Amino acid sequence: MMHIPERYQPELLADHHRAGWLDWSLDFFTDQEVLQIPYVDITLQLEVSNAYALYQKQAVKEASFFAFLIWHFAQILKTHLSFKLRLVNDTWYIIHNPPVLIPVAVGGQQRFFELVLNDVALLDYPQFSVLYRQELEKIRAGQGQRATAESFYFSHFFGNLPNLQFTGLTLHYRQENISGQTMFYFGKRYEVAEKMYIPLSVKLHHACTDPFVLDLLLQDFQQRMLQDNLPRS
Repeated sequence: MMHIPERYQPELLADHHRAGWLDWSLDFFTDQEVLQIPYVDITLQLEVSNAYALYQKQAVKEASFFAFLIWHFAQILKTHLSFKLRLVNDTWYIIHNPPVLIPVAVGGQQRFFELVLNDVALLDYPQFSVLYRQELEKIRAGQGQRATAESFYFSHFFGNLPNLQFTGLTLHYRQENISGQTMFYFGKRYEVAEKMYIPLSVKLHHACTDPFVLDLLLQDFQQRMLQDNLPRS
């Protein structure tokens, strides 16, 4: 039995939230009697020209561009129901305050540790940037720990491959007791015709997400990057 920590602010999914497409897809794509792999993998080249300009304008000492992207994605994800759904013990929940989980390469025999950041939805950009840098430095100083099962499965998962300009990436996933998590992986940013791009691979669970809702999410991202007076929370 999987337990949902209270700090993640779980809410039982109500019937009115399920109305329409979700009332079918939530059950069909989690049906153990149906032979299927209920995931959609998509890799795209995300234009981040406006995002990088805003990153430089909102300069925060502790923040990398990757951290900037994570915080803004986390704020946008708060308004997209499909990406906040998790199936827990055969019951669907909305997770309003999920952690952010980032695999960090440390090399050696350990190879990776997981950076887990709590309450990202409640932090403003400067607060998040400080927390991100502090926790990252702990891992790089050899103080990393493996993530718990709860922090992994309820998280917004963001990976970073800053040296790989990939055009396709399929992420593995083992479904146990829970489903619904979306996984994001960024690659090496590059320029074409004076525009900046970054590879973005996304693994979608088809019960609650699909390319349609991903498109809406990315439209909101681009719109957010056009706001000169962007709120910091």
